Amino acid sequence: MARPAPKAQAPDWQEPSSYHTICLQLRLITPLFGGGYEAREVDPVCIIRPATIRGHLRYWWRALYGGQYSSCSQMFEEESNLWGGASDGNKDRAGKVSLWVQQVQWGQKEITVNNFQPRGSPAKVGPEAQYLLYVFGEQKKENIPPAKGYTDVSFTLCVRLHPSLNSHKRQQVENTLKAWIALGGIGARTRRGCGALTVAQQREKWLPPADPKAREQWFSHLAPPSSNSTAVRFTSLPGTRLICGAPVAETQWMKVLHDLGSFWARFRKGHVGKGVTYTPMAGCKWQDYRGALVPFSKRKSDPISLCKPYLGLPIVYQRFKNAPFDSAVEAQDTGRMASPVILKPMALADGRICPVCAVLRAPQPRAVQIQGARVSLQVRKDDQVLHALNVTHPLAAVIVAAEQQWNSRAFTI
Repeated sequence: MARPAPKAQAPDWQEPSSYHTICLQLRLITPLFGGGYEAREVDPVCIIRPATIRGHLRYWWRALYGGQYSSCSQMFEEESNLWGGASDGNKDRAGKVSLWVQQVQWGQKEITVNNFQPRGSPAKVGPEAQYLLYVFGEQKKENIPPAKGYTDVSFTLCVRLHPSLNSHKRQQVENTLKAWIALGGIGARTRRGCGALTVAQQREKWLPPADPKAREQWFSHLAPPSSNSTAVRFTSLPGTRLICGAPVAETQWMKVLHDLGSFWARFRKGHVGKGVTYTPMAGCKWQDYRGALVPFSKRKSDPISLCKPYLGLPIVYQRFKNAPFDSAVEAQDTGRMASPVILKPMALADGRICPVCAVLRAPQPRAVQIQGARVSLQVRKDDQVLHALNVTHPLAAVIVAAEQQWNSRAFTI
């Protein structure tokens, strides 16, 4: 016996929502290291994870727009509305931006830190690029081989924007993508040049121009006006200082990494200033070790005057036969503090790349942990390296040293 036909009325036709989708064909200039579920390792199954990219984009959105909010809770609310967040049971936090990755390709040839041999004798030129990539080197004591990376990585990133987003919020998403491509990357050690990004199409839209004046304008349009507050609650792109070197062909990315590594090794040794020669085998000119840490190990004092903690933490001092101090200097709470200094090859709209040194506007440590003790921190303003560069803060020293290195003027975002 046949069933009677249902008498329910068909629903009215509704026009499908109009989603705006941005598709970016992205390619890595420099090798991809890390970023997988194991430390130092690339995920062999899913080397480009959408969740990882979302985390990068959330970071750069906060760096661009976080200063506009009066409190961290207000910022978190706006961030969750845009990028999504964990549901609290009473409120849906699905977010207005969805993204996925497709067409992932990478070279089958693996690369390790051993492929970045210095361009001369290490005793004369130093470790160069290997100075930036030391975390991926062989760990003989633990019998751990060098970490493996991949070259020739490319993928398509699709970002879909909800129809409810107004033009202002859509522009925020586009600007966030631009900041991530210009100053961020994929994988581990992106602040030291790994996983640097470029785009295959619409370079004029997504990449900074090669002309220095136009490049400054591009970054100024990217970032909104900074907050009037002098207190820095989190890393902020407005107020960041950038120094860019001369552009070179993208195929010279290895040379750029060597130059960046040489600069950073030279700076960390304090061999900077006009007329100062970098000598890898010579001692460090910063006075942190002999002037403060050795006396502290013998007699605890508070506060302690140091310079290097402002460049990132922890700082681990190796054990030597005649080393009076062989401990570590760590951040007060977490033990770690990301370096506010970014060193990387930056892709330009004309297809070339340039070395960039960016000093982010970020909170500075007020205390450190040394040998289990919490110690108040202050800048050692009489340090001879600061004196040689005519500055009073180690981050200002980075800017001046980079200007001298690349014969280029710093500009502020």
